[in-house]
Amino acid sequence: MTTIYNRSQAIYWLAIAPIVAIVIFVIAPVFNIFVSSLQFESLNLLRTEAIRNVVWFTTWQSLVSTAFTLVIALPLAFVTANFKFKAQRLTTSLISLPFILPSIVVGVAFLQILPNNFHRTAFALILAHTYFNFGFTSRLITARWLQIDPHLDDAARTLGASPFKLFITLTMPLLSKAITNAALIVFTLCFTSYGVVRVLGGPSRSTLETEIYFRAMQLGDVSGAMLLSALQIVIIVSLFIVTTRASRNKFKQSTKPTISRQKSLQTRKQKVIAATIISSATVFAIVPVLAIAFKSINTNSRFTTTAWRTVFTSPEITQSITKTLIYAVIAMSLATLLGLLSACSVAYSNNNFHFISGLATLPVVISAVSIGLGIIITFDTQPFDWRGAQFMLPLAHALVALPLAMRVILPVLQAIPDSLRQASSVLGASPRQTWLNIDFKIIRRAAISAAAISATVSIGEFGASSFLARRGAETLPIMISRLLSRPGDSLQSQAFALATLLAIFSLIVIFVIDSFANTKSARDSHA
Repeated sequence: MTTIYNRSQAIYWLAIAPIVAIVIFVIAPVFNIFVSSLQFESLNLLRTEAIRNVVWFTTWQSLVSTAFTLVIALPLAFVTANFKFKAQRLTTSLISLPFILPSIVVGVAFLQILPNNFHRTAFALILAHTYFNFGFTSRLITARWLQIDPHLDDAARTLGASPFKLFITLTMPLLSKAITNAALIVFTLCFTSYGVVRVLGGPSRSTLETEIYFRAMQLGDVSGAMLLSALQIVIIVSLFIVTTRASRNKFKQSTKPTISRQKSLQTRKQKVIAATIISSATVFAIVPVLAIAFKSINTNSRFTTTAWRTVFTSPEITQSITKTLIYAVIAMSLATLLGLLSACSVAYSNNNFHFISGLATLPVVISAVSIGLGIIITFDTQPFDWRGAQFMLPLAHALVALPLAMRVILPVLQAIPDSLRQASSVLGASPRQTWLNIDFKIIRRAAISAAAISATVSIGEFGASSFLARRGAETLPIMISRLLSRPGDSLQSQAFALATLLAIFSLIVIFVIDSFANTKSARDSHA
């Protein structure tokens, strides 16, 4: 490693690994999808009423899910950004839990808590998507809200602005870009949702993502699957371009807050409103997880631990757990390393390598299912016949986790004052010593958080795994899906037990991440 002072040569070396990985295993497969899909007569597929219905359903349920998510997230962000309350750290972690849960666990949870007549309905999908995204959206908006200087609010009140007028004329313009970005991310996640739709949807509630899998793996219509994947990528990329241009000129606050916005709850009205919003959001976050745990010990209407004993004694399931953990360790290592290299190449460059930030975001835009499909059709001939290679699965997981890993590390790296590096250099430290003693010590907590998130993504990844997993090397999400597809309460309980294990791991991860974040915040405020 090196510091900013040796950027002329070092940045090129930092950028090589992430660029090569993304080009070979993301861009090349996606390009192959476009080229191959245009060579087939399956272009007529887009004219069929069935596909038009799939595209329309995918679009409108994503829009409604995004709207519902914002309706829940905005009041929650208002409370968490403006007030201090008891157990705030615990509450924030619990509310953030749904987003870090594997998507198949979310689907399994709502399969349990919703009545049977709501299964395979649009309502079930919209509710599950809202659950999955509301905590994450709230945190994005809260982070921006906390940056608004409270002195601006005081000045507006002095000029006679009512609370409503203050929110409409001052707060909303300052939050508009954060809300737009959050809405875009939520829409993309709902549009490319796979695990939730696989579990809660059905033939009549198919989205583009599940239709791609169905055509490729069930019908054997690979050309049709590639065409739908290309269509999905075009829609999402076009949306990103339009939204980015529309929000480019949004009003930005030029000042930084000098005091914290968060104040203690004073009036009875404030306490009632805050308690109602926080308690409702917390209950919404934890009830589905508790329902999964309850179902895992309730088989044939009686309490039993048979499912849990089977989970830890069945050779097939224990092998799946072992494979999942091995893949998670490999994916975590790769994603964290690539994320660190990507973040360093962006942070240390003079805008020359900022395109890497966009490259690293591609796995989110493209979706895991399209990545899995692209890898299968691209690396299917010698000497690169890697379709059945086990290393492809953790590699795909690492690419899916890369955007999150880089986004966790990059802001911390960019916030390091150059004066620290300059002081270290003046005192005689070599570039390597400067990086180890300054940069690495500051970003190591962020790197640990990135590693934890990457491991969680790998353990719960379902989209790419559906294409790349092979019998005898199935991951836990694939095993859960297979158990749910079989008749019998005992098998269903085993699926819920495995889903509970994934939920417990996700809960541990979110507490670890928030512990590091709160430690850093406390240190910064003390300084």
